[in-house]
Amino acid sequence: MNRLMIFLDAIRDHLDSHQLPPAASVDVNAWSSPITVQLDVDGLAKVARALLVWSQTLEDVSARLWRLVDGKWVHISITGRTPCGIPVAVFGVVRFEPSTFPDLPAGAKQDMPVYLLRGWSTPGEVAA
Repeated sequence: MNRLMIFLDAIRDHLDSHQLPPAASVDVNAWSSPITVQLDVDGLAKVARALLVWSQTLEDVSARLWRLVDGKWVHISITGRTPCGIPVAVFGVVRFEPSTFPDLPAGAKQDMPVYLLRGWSTPGEVAA
């Protein structure tokens, strides 16, 4: 079985095994990993909740922020592995708010603790 089929089977099995938030796209290819899932949810609270749901289904989870160069948008992502070991990255995009992301200049990428997603999953929460 080729690598692409292994990745396709792994993400299909993972999606079948869990009730996960809606995805706008799933990128699976044989030449690069991880499998990339873009969430189909809007707003910081919904993106954070969706990422938390995904984080509970993956192993070795880490989180990251990336403020796009235009400065208007922030990618919030998690990476981890399915129980069978296939790497997965899941992300959502939110509007940049200085009160939520006070130390994130345009174009910057920054690791963050996964627990911050819990605080953001309630509307009105901001970073400490």
